[in-house]
Amino acid sequence: MLLRLIKVLVSLAFGGFAALVCFNNYQDAPANLAYIETVISMVDTFPTSPKFRAVFPLETAPTFLTIILAIEGFIALLLVLGSLRMLASIHRPAASFNRSKSTVSFGFCIAILLWFGIFVSGAGEWFLAWQSPLGRGAIDTSYNISIIAFLALIFVSQKEEDHG
Repeated sequence: MLLRLIKVLVSLAFGGFAALVCFNNYQDAPANLAYIETVISMVDTFPTSPKFRAVFPLETAPTFLTIILAIEGFIALLLVLGSLRMLASIHRPAASFNRSKSTVSFGFCIAILLWFGIFVSGAGEWFLAWQSPLGRGAIDTSYNISIIAFLALIFVSQKEEDHG
């Protein structure tokens, strides 16, 4: 029972985190747009880096930000609703509780795809943000977030068994 509650709380905490990230990115849209423009234009990558990867015009940055905000909000929604679904099944048999984890598992999967697939791989490697003093910190942070989401997915996905 305690382990089930911990799985609910871990999922809920990450959902709350995703909601805060989405809210903060929306609230500070000008700073986020400036960051996106810097990354997609590749203006501060090494001089020998392949610049054909850059995206112009920079007016596309708001589209990127809108997509990112939508995905972050979707992650938050999946994890919060999935956590509530798990909580509602906390006293049910193991098979029922295991089925209740599907929404949370999907939320963690989307989180990994966003923070690792899009930010670390897309921004970090395709747009070479790791070469930028500004981008390097964000890539490291995104990597750490993706690792936390992956570990949480593994933890939550462990099958419950009925005891007794």
